[in-house]
Amino acid sequence: MQPIGPRALVILDGFGRLNYREHNAIAQAATPHLDQWFGQCPSALVRASGESVGLPAGAIGNSEVGHMTIGTGRVIPQAVTLVEQAIGNKSFYDNPVLKEALARVKVTSNRLHIMGLCSDAKVHSDIGQLYAYVTAAHRAGIQNVFLHLFLDGRDVAPHSAERYLEAVEHEVVCRGYGLIGSLHGRFYAMDRDKNFERTKKSYDVLVGAAIARNSSWRQLLDLSYTHGITDEFFEPTLLRSDACIQPGDGVISFNIRPERIEQLTRSLIDPACAGFGTKPLSLSCFVTPVSYGQALATDILFPSSPLEHTFKDTLAAAHKTIFVIAETEKYAHVTYFFNGMREQAVLGETRVLIPSLKVATYADSPAMSAPAITQAVLATLKQPYDFYLINYANADMVGHSGDFAATVRAIECLDAQLGLLYDAFVVQQNGMLYITADHGNAEDMFDEATQQPRTAHTTNPVPFLVVTKNGCSAAASLPLHELADIAPYILHDMGLPVPIEMRK
Repeated sequence: MQPIGPRALVILDGFGRLNYREHNAIAQAATPHLDQWFGQCPSALVRASGESVGLPAGAIGNSEVGHMTIGTGRVIPQAVTLVEQAIGNKSFYDNPVLKEALARVKVTSNRLHIMGLCSDAKVHSDIGQLYAYVTAAHRAGIQNVFLHLFLDGRDVAPHSAERYLEAVEHEVVCRGYGLIGSLHGRFYAMDRDKNFERTKKSYDVLVGAAIARNSSWRQLLDLSYTHGITDEFFEPTLLRSDACIQPGDGVISFNIRPERIEQLTRSLIDPACAGFGTKPLSLSCFVTPVSYGQALATDILFPSSPLEHTFKDTLAAAHKTIFVIAETEKYAHVTYFFNGMREQAVLGETRVLIPSLKVATYADSPAMSAPAITQAVLATLKQPYDFYLINYANADMVGHSGDFAATVRAIECLDAQLGLLYDAFVVQQNGMLYITADHGNAEDMFDEATQQPRTAHTTNPVPFLVVTKNGCSAAASLPLHELADIAPYILHDMGLPVPIEMRK
């Protein structure tokens, strides 16, 4: 019998499953390979949202928690849940790090800036947690509180900012707890792909290098919409000349995911490594709910410990070689998050980063860097690694554009890449493909409630599919129910021990 060749776990980012064809880019795409495998190969639908990935019930899944759950083989309470629980039981207001930081602000400049994504998607932030920080500042007696709000339009509807800003007006401004100092589209404030010209636009607004627009946020939002600009791409704008960050001020960032706030944070606290010219601010504090990275010294409210005995740890202990690849947009997910919030590679792990394209929207190039990823993988197969971890970002990143036709093309590109992997791994080397996703997106691209394109993730289940040379003769239902089941299943399939942390 021919020995089993190399195995690959292929994560199709944002590839959910939904029976309806309408507004479903996956169902409407031509996907001959996936169609055949779904009809003939062992598969399962697994939960990738809410409590199954450590989020509040009903919360949409996301790439960070999806990869962390797959890579560690367990459900980990996420930061948004921990903060939410602390606010609910009131311990949030007694957090010693927060109280000490606010006390420093009080005795220095008495000026506090609170920045973050203004939506309730609970992917990068939650507007309810913003209110808790404002309340804590009010209780501490801080008189000057300025909000620097990033408009979403991606994890929520593209034209939904008015609803959130009205809520902030009601909960914060009308009570005299703070003022809206600036607005930023997340495209600028939350870039993670080293497009420093975008980050600099938000930085300049925050530190007062931009001229204040003496207009209401409603006027500016209406003007932006008139020019066809959705919330995500709102030009960073200073609303008040007195709202810029000054030396000695305090800053709170309420984003609970680090990778999309790291560049802007670095520009404010680590000028030498910002990627563009900045000035030292000597802030009295920079509070973050979680760590934004080992190299960023912030006041962390809820520190976490790296997770041990992960999927890759188990492969490394068995002396397996591992090849990990993704494009820039998803590289942190197959490394840091998949490894249980550890930056370092495990023994035997090789990492390859394929640069993401420098485009304003991936709808303009729905193939993204997928062909380059595939070719880099195929180039290794003359001397194959034991295990491959491959992320394709297309379904998620093009799905976020809201462009249905472009997302269909993205899915068709993915199917073509999977066909190439099948020929190389399964046909030629008797290997195996495990195909899954981290969360849904491209399978539901229209919001009936708002009558707008849906650019956000979904709560739909995602597939898990096992493709082998001899195993695709009759479809079978696999005993997997959620993302945390994937790692122990593959380890068992490889004849490797399953860590006790992964056993239910």
